[in-house]
Amino acid sequence: MEQFQDWLLNLPPIVVHLLLFLLLLIEGIGTPGLPFEVLWIVEGIFIHQGKTTLFEAIAWGTIGNWMGNLVGYLLGDRISRYLPKKARESLGIEEVRSMFNRWGVGVVLFSRWMGLIRTPTILYAGAVGMPFWKYAFWSFIGALSWVAIWQLACWYFGSLVLEWWDKYKIYIVLFGILVGVLGVWMVIRKRRPNDAPSNGP
Repeated sequence: MEQFQDWLLNLPPIVVHLLLFLLLLIEGIGTPGLPFEVLWIVEGIFIHQGKTTLFEAIAWGTIGNWMGNLVGYLLGDRISRYLPKKARESLGIEEVRSMFNRWGVGVVLFSRWMGLIRTPTILYAGAVGMPFWKYAFWSFIGALSWVAIWQLACWYFGSLVLEWWDKYKIYIVLFGILVGVLGVWMVIRKRRPNDAPSNGP
């Protein structure tokens, strides 16, 4: 990985931007296991060196990942239409539907941090009935927040953030889920009508 990073550091910033865009686009479709984190570290080094800006790094990553999400949504929606019911059930589409019924658009946001449900959410959002425009909006918010947080962390802390993520991933994800659940609960609680009997005449 260090040799790969050294090779990237000798490339022009625009080439690194394009590689980041491409890898995050492929990842955004739902492809796991791509080594895109090192590109965030290289972008952070370039920012420190004045070769690029934080805005540029976040913009290239966000647009790439967002476009990948949209491609994944369209592919999953089209393919799922031709699958028999048993195949749809075996692929976990009904589980994704259940998550959307329970958490709504929050699934698009917090699934970005959880590899096990990220890919099914991307591919089956359309299949479970989420409109394209709605998915596009919330997917952009999710991609922007995800890329921005990672890019900021890699800019400030470099490779240390990846070590921390590998070591404390489960706690970070659980904390994020807890915050998300509390947020959704507070919104639902505020919107819930008052069921108490009226004391008026």
